[in-house]
Amino acid sequence: MKRIVLLLLLASLAFSADNDEEAFGGFFEETSDYLDEQGSDFVDATHTAGQGVLTTVHSVYDTFGPGQCGDEWINSEDVIGMWLAPSILVGLIVVFGIAILYMLAQLFSSPQLIQIAKDEMFQTGITFLRVWWLIGIMVAGQMWYSVSASGTSDDIYNNNESMIDAAMAFARQMVSDMTKHYSMLLIYNMIVHTIYSSTMWFGVTWRAMYSFNLGPVLKPLIDIVGSALQFLSLGLSSWMLHIVTLCLLKKWVWGLLIPVSILLRAFPYTRNGGEALFALSFALAVFYPFMFLFDYEVHKVMQNNIVDAKNAMSNFIHESGILAVFGSVLIVMFLMAGVFIPFFLGGALSLAFELIRGAVYYIVIISLLLPFLNIFVTLTAAKEIASFVRVDVNFMSFLKII
Repeated sequence: MKRIVLLLLLASLAFSADNDEEAFGGFFEETSDYLDEQGSDFVDATHTAGQGVLTTVHSVYDTFGPGQCGDEWINSEDVIGMWLAPSILVGLIVVFGIAILYMLAQLFSSPQLIQIAKDEMFQTGITFLRVWWLIGIMVAGQMWYSVSASGTSDDIYNNNESMIDAAMAFARQMVSDMTKHYSMLLIYNMIVHTIYSSTMWFGVTWRAMYSFNLGPVLKPLIDIVGSALQFLSLGLSSWMLHIVTLCLLKKWVWGLLIPVSILLRAFPYTRNGGEALFALSFALAVFYPFMFLFDYEVHKVMQNNIVDAKNAMSNFIHESGILAVFGSVLIVMFLMAGVFIPFFLGGALSLAFELIRGAVYYIVIISLLLPFLNIFVTLTAAKEIASFVRVDVNFMSFLKII
C-alpha cells in the first residue's frame, strides 16, 4: 500500500512538473522575445530619452537610451551648419579683439602693440586654417564613409548617415548583445543553483536515512558562472560609458572643445594649451569614431566563433527536459546515476562551456582589448598632431588613469 501511495505521489509531481515546464518555457520565450524587441529598438535609436517621466521602468535600455546627442554632425551635403556656429562666434570675438588692440596701438602710436596685433592676427589666421583643415578631413572621411556604406546591406551603416552615429549604433548593439548573453547566463545560473541547493534523501525509514546534495560537485561551475556574470556586468557598464562618451563628443567637440581651443590660442601664455586641446579634439572627432567602425568589422568576423546564447538556452530548456525534473522528482533522477550523468555531461556542462566562452569573448576582446586599442590609437594620433605643430604633450599619461 505504501508503495502504491509513493508511486501516485511521484506521478502527481511529474504532471505538475509538466505544467511548470510549460509555464517556465513560455516565460523564457516571452522574456527572450522582449529582449530582442527592446534591443533592436535601442540599436536603431527609435526610443529616445526625454519623452516625459514614466511611472514604471519599461526596460533596462530606457535608462541608457540614445536621447538627444546634439545637432546633426557634419555630412557630405551640409558642410556649413549650426554645428559650426560656436566656433565661428569665438573666431569673430578673437578677430574683433585683435582689431580693437590694433586700433588702440594706432591711437597711442605704439610700435610694440602694433607688432603684437600683427603677430596675433597671423596666429589667428593659422588657427582658422587648422579649423578648416579639420573640417576638410572630416568631410573627406564622411564622403569615404558614405561611399563605403552605400554598397552594403548592413543595418548599422544603412540606418546612420554619419560616422559617429554608426559608432554609437555599434556601441548600442554591443550593449544589447551583452545584455542578452548576460540574461541567458543568469537563467542558466538559476537552473544550476536549483540543482545546487537541492537536498537528496534515501534510506529505509526516516530515522535510518542519509541526506546529501550536489553542492560540492557543482561548486567550481557555480564559481565560474558567478565570476563570468560579474565581469560581464563590468563590460556592459564600460560599453554604456562608450555610448555616453560618443554622445558627448558629438555634442561638445564643435560646441565646446574647438571654440575653447581657438580662444586659448588667441593668448600667447595659453597658446600651447590651445594647441594640445585642438590636437586632442582633432583625434577625438576623426580617429575615435573610426576605431569603433574598425571594432565592428572585427566583431562581424569573430562573432561566428561563439554560440548564439538564446538558441542554445532555448534548446537546453525545451529539449533536455530539465524542467520536468524540478521539485521532488529531481531526487529520483539524481538517485539514478545512469540518467543524471549523461544529462549533466552532455547538456548542462557543454552549455556552460559555450556560455562561458561567449562571456570571455565579450569581456576580454570586446570590452578590454578593442577599447584599449581605440584609446591607444586616438591618443597616439593626438600626440603626433601636437608634435607636428611643435607642442610636446604626453597624452599617454591618460592611459594610466584609464
